[in-house]
Amino acid sequence: MKHIVVAIIRDKNNKILIAQRANEQHQGGKWEFSGGKVEAGETAQQALARELDEELGIHITTATPLIQIQHHYADISIFLDVFEVNKWQGEAHGKEGQPIRWVMPNELNNYPFPAANKPILQALTLPDSCLITPEIDDENLFKQGVLRCLDNGIKLIQYRAKTLSKSDYIRRATWLSQQCKAHQCRLVLNSPPDNLSLSLQSLHLTSYQLLAQNTRPNVTLLSAACHNEVELKKAQELAIDFVFLSPIQATSSHPEAKARGWEWFRKAVKQVNMPVYALGGLGKGDIALARSNGAQGIAAISQLWEK
Repeated sequence: MKHIVVAIIRDKNNKILIAQRANEQHQGGKWEFSGGKVEAGETAQQALARELDEELGIHITTATPLIQIQHHYADISIFLDVFEVNKWQGEAHGKEGQPIRWVMPNELNNYPFPAANKPILQALTLPDSCLITPEIDDENLFKQGVLRCLDNGIKLIQYRAKTLSKSDYIRRATWLSQQCKAHQCRLVLNSPPDNLSLSLQSLHLTSYQLLAQNTRPNVTLLSAACHNEVELKKAQELAIDFVFLSPIQATSSHPEAKARGWEWFRKAVKQVNMPVYALGGLGKGDIALARSNGAQGIAAISQLWEK
């Protein structure tokens, strides 16, 4: 399998650099994120630095892991090691004559990319943390907490409310959807009532619901809870957009669940090609550690429910 490093180069305006592949190359004419093959004796970081110097004339200062992908084309199998590059020296230009462009993340879907890049495009739309809402009976306290989190920059929420009546769930979900749109925050609904139209836009599957599915639900954004490799494999078969893998550490919300640790997490996420949030006893201070172990970021209830 060919090992390839990929750079997501993001400037201070949040624009991302893309380049067009030469027509004679594999997947020629399509757009890509810069990078190239890891040579014998090189680490991924060394290969990344060399490739960006050769292709763009820049010298990277920092690079952090984003996602790893295995993809099988009819004629070649590749392993993509994807890094985010936010600091570098020099002015990027197509040293090899390749056209380059700086585009906003929401414009990337306007360009044709190789099929192997699909999980990268999904990862770029997701933040490095996800709030799972706590069970709060008092609706005013719930709303105050949500607004506090949104004001503090939360950009992805899983709405979980197992103890509410159907009418209360719908009322809160409707309000939450409006607030998320106003704050440019993405929302997935955990176990919504069948008659809730919002569920047509976003949905979170429990692990039981995931295993019961034969086809992907027809929603624009779909997540799932996973606790083992079988569930991860099922999520990949259904083309789930992103998943939550738990428990990494012991939690007060699920005290009966045995913590699995980072070594297990790191091995598990290498088996799938989708963004994976680490869940279980984690907070903002664990984001860098989670990313270094292959996670998109962390998900949490109490640790992200701002006080």
